[in-house]
Amino acid sequence: MIDVAIDAARQAGQLALKYFKSQPKVFYKPDNTPVTRADKNAEQLIRKIIAKKFPDHGIIGEEFEPTNPQARFKWIIDPIDGTKNFIRKLPLWCTLLAVLENDKPIIGIAYYPYTDEIFTAQKGKGAYLNGKRTYVSKIKNLNRTTINHNSIYEISNIIKMKNFMELYSQVENRRNLGSLVHNQFLKGNIDVNIIGGADIEDFAAPAILTEEAGGKFTDFSGKFSLTSHCGVFSNGLLHQQVIKLLNS
Repeated sequence: MIDVAIDAARQAGQLALKYFKSQPKVFYKPDNTPVTRADKNAEQLIRKIIAKKFPDHGIIGEEFEPTNPQARFKWIIDPIDGTKNFIRKLPLWCTLLAVLENDKPIIGIAYYPYTDEIFTAQKGKGAYLNGKRTYVSKIKNLNRTTINHNSIYEISNIIKMKNFMELYSQVENRRNLGSLVHNQFLKGNIDVNIIGGADIEDFAAPAILTEEAGGKFTDFSGKFSLTSHCGVFSNGLLHQQVIKLLNS
């Protein structure tokens, strides 16, 4: 399955990259989030590849209705993670693809077409960048930590803002790199990534990539969950400190 996942992510990412260079028209979904032909066509391409190789597998994607969602194996697709950046011609996006077995991630892919970097992971086999092992950072102290976060508005809908700001005040560097964060986190350049207001498509692949690179992923309560609409990715060494501050 890993070879199919890599091939599907690469093909979809390269298709999206062609659109990225030509500025596709933007449409808006009922929830007012943007979508382009690139999002839809890239997901359709991945779905076609999966259906041909594994017709009995389930598929959950961002742009279309689920297929066979009760299957033992499910593929989780985010064809363009970072559509808002994609639209604005910012190369802070990637293609995310994961495989779940009984709702637990066993394969994760994050492909960055703009730089042709592909991060891959299989359960128990480590995380790799273009075929070479990659690891999270070894930073232990919050005052030497670089954190990334997405929308503060989304985060504040889940936890008390004063808790987040207490964490914010204790770290050394603060960034919002969009979907480029997974790239930098898995290289050890970012120590903690805090995400609010997101879905399983945003968490499934990064979760297993994080853990296979030596890190830890949970929701804000400290529980492993892909469906809590929030997540903390850390190098593991900082995880409990972060969770404690978010819930203090």
